[in-house]
Amino acid sequence: MNASATGPGAARSQRGREEATQVALETVAEGGPLAGVLDFLCRTMEGESSDRVIACIHPVNDDATIFRDTAAPTLDRRYREAVDGMLVSSMTGPCCLAVTTRETVVVPDLAADPKWIGFRKFTEPLGIRSAWSTPIFSNEGKVLGTFAHYYFEARDPSPRDARMVELLTRAAAVAIERSRAEAALRELNETLEQRVETETRERLRIWNVSQDLLVIAALDGRILSVNPAWTTTLGWSESDLVDTSYEWLLHPDDLERTRGELDHLVNGHKTWRMENRLRARDGSYRWISWSAAPDGGRIYSMGRDMTEHRRAQDALSRADAELARVSRFTALSALTASIAHEVNQPLSGIITNAGTCLRMLDASPPNIDGARDTARRTIRDGNRASEVITRLRALFSKREFTLESLDLNETAREVIALSSNDLQRDHIILQSELADDLPSVTGDRIQLQQVILNLLRNACDAMAGVDGRPRELLIKTEREQGDHVRVTIRDAGGGLPPQSLDSLFDAFYTTKTGGMGVGLFVSRSIIERHQGRLWAEPNEGSPGATFSFSIPRGGEGTGPFR
Repeated sequence: MNASATGPGAARSQRGREEATQVALETVAEGGPLAGVLDFLCRTMEGESSDRVIACIHPVNDDATIFRDTAAPTLDRRYREAVDGMLVSSMTGPCCLAVTTRETVVVPDLAADPKWIGFRKFTEPLGIRSAWSTPIFSNEGKVLGTFAHYYFEARDPSPRDARMVELLTRAAAVAIERSRAEAALRELNETLEQRVETETRERLRIWNVSQDLLVIAALDGRILSVNPAWTTTLGWSESDLVDTSYEWLLHPDDLERTRGELDHLVNGHKTWRMENRLRARDGSYRWISWSAAPDGGRIYSMGRDMTEHRRAQDALSRADAELARVSRFTALSALTASIAHEVNQPLSGIITNAGTCLRMLDASPPNIDGARDTARRTIRDGNRASEVITRLRALFSKREFTLESLDLNETAREVIALSSNDLQRDHIILQSELADDLPSVTGDRIQLQQVILNLLRNACDAMAGVDGRPRELLIKTEREQGDHVRVTIRDAGGGLPPQSLDSLFDAFYTTKTGGMGVGLFVSRSIIERHQGRLWAEPNEGSPGATFSFSIPRGGEGTGPFR
């Protein structure tokens, strides 16, 4: 049995993973202290992993030679103290190798790899058996640090953990780059505020070498002097701008706002920070972020070109809007497809029974008794369709089910009776092993019938193309340890691709041609609402697959919804 498909981590729904991922992205987008953001990303990985894991983020300094500012929220602070200041060249652990090689380092079993004898002095007291370290890259491909996570058993990374690491590593890169940019900007602003208060020769010392736009202006906005960076960034020389008003460079939409900000600065504000658009010599406009301060009847300003940053922000805003639209569409599509999928079965029965009833009434003489029985079955299927819609609405609105004490054997027999015509038509040999001592369960009869019916029909579909051997289907009930009851449906079809086990119960994932991929998603949601679990596994030693679900037994005081 695939552990990732049947363990506790598999009970976490796709929607839950998406919500956790969205929260992580929003946390990075909102900013905040770097240490807090990195701790949050580590905890997100630890909370969403399929197995118990310790996550750590190890930023490096600018030249990627020293680890510093380690985030490891679930490890003792002595671990962070030991890592901070460590040389990358020491090759003490996988993180050192990941920075050096710029590739992900996976150590499935530390005890079996003699390369990490020194590293095991740290891991063995903590019970760590395997390690995985992924480099964190900037947009320019520079190594910013590593995203490491340690497991307590020997194992390879699962596909789901790989997806989480990829996403959270990107988020960590954004957080680290933004923190460094903010630190650089703070340092630059502090430098500017100090320099505008010093003597003129001290300001001129950096005039010619600065890559930022430096300008000295009169209080009325008339430009007195600009540095060479204006030519590099906007194409204007100092002779083009001296004795002209700043206003002729401004984008028309920014004119009034900039005038107001400048008035505040002239009328007593010590510093001024804003963004506006300036016209370049070629007629284009570039976004400039300004810091300014008055001194001795003049205004000293420094501007940084933020055009590419603004474009990136605009692209992110458009992506966020598109993500919100797709999320709404996905939620609506999931509900619509689920209702269509689940109501289709009773509606098919209604149509078949109605046609049968008409034929009986048209017979000579009319078969009144047969028509009456068929009409009753039509009413039964109509009520069942209504109940399915009611239960599906309750499922997606998270309202409580209609609870009652149930005999799962009887529930299974009802489903077999409903499916008897289809089983005969498809030449399915049905075997039932219903336990005599099966305890009752507390749950919703219609919902549990829907699960059994969906699993039974999936089994029939899996054997549709089987020739040369019997199409055998087994439905079995049994008592489990721990006061649980299990229902098993085993087919002799083509089996399950190993790569599909992790995604089998995700919404809109299907291995069937023409399938919608919602039956198993809805079935798992129903079983989880009953405090149970639903899983699949290949048959051992024979073709086909086995689907099973287990829910708590009923009885006074022991029901799953008590």
